[in-house]
Amino acid sequence: MPKLKETEGQQKDRLTRAYIAKNMTLYNLTDEQVAVSLRCTKRTFQNKKKRPETFTLGELRKLCTTIKLSNEEKAEIL
Repeated sequence: MPKLKETEGQQKDRLTRAYIAKNMTLYNLTDEQVAVSLRCTKRTFQNKKKRPETFTLGELRKLCTTIKLSNEEKAEIL
């Protein structure tokens, strides 16, 4: 079977995962540190990282601040 073209939502989810991973590595943040700032468990944060569409708007705002996303990165995620 041929590969299906990624939908726009799938592309945004992949981009979001990449930005989260890049900035967490850049600023040496662990899953646990980010989870504490989001006020959730480490496992919940890990699940949300895998499926970024499950983040609420409030969680995304806190996440952007915690991992220090640039304005351009924020705009692409939303």
